[in-house]
Amino acid sequence: MSQTALLQIPAHRWLRVFLSVTIGLVSGFVLWRTLERDFWDYWLYPTLKAPDAGLYIYPQLRYTLFQVVLVMWCLVGLLASGLSLWNTVSSQSLAEWTYRTLVLYFVLFVMLILGGSLMVYVRSRGF
Repeated sequence: MSQTALLQIPAHRWLRVFLSVTIGLVSGFVLWRTLERDFWDYWLYPTLKAPDAGLYIYPQLRYTLFQVVLVMWCLVGLLASGLSLWNTVSSQSLAEWTYRTLVLYFVLFVMLILGGSLMVYVRSRGF
């Protein structure tokens, strides 16, 4: 399948709008919840525990790296959603940047799944 054929897979505008809105809503919701949790874990809890001789323990580095990739995935999803909606309104086919952003979005999604699975495996081994 050639790249030009891939750029025109979602030929129906309503399907592209539906996918764009779905990606945007999921990315926005996950980003909001992630930033809210990270605010508590990395800023507010340590600030509140500081008077108690610093008894707060930050999350492990592997969880921090997962959160960074998760935030990147959400931001790329919002960007892909916006670009896809823009291309739907202005033209019939996906532009090159929209295509690349959508590919990056799905690659980061696969990385999140594989990284989460690896974290569960490592945790089950006691690390």
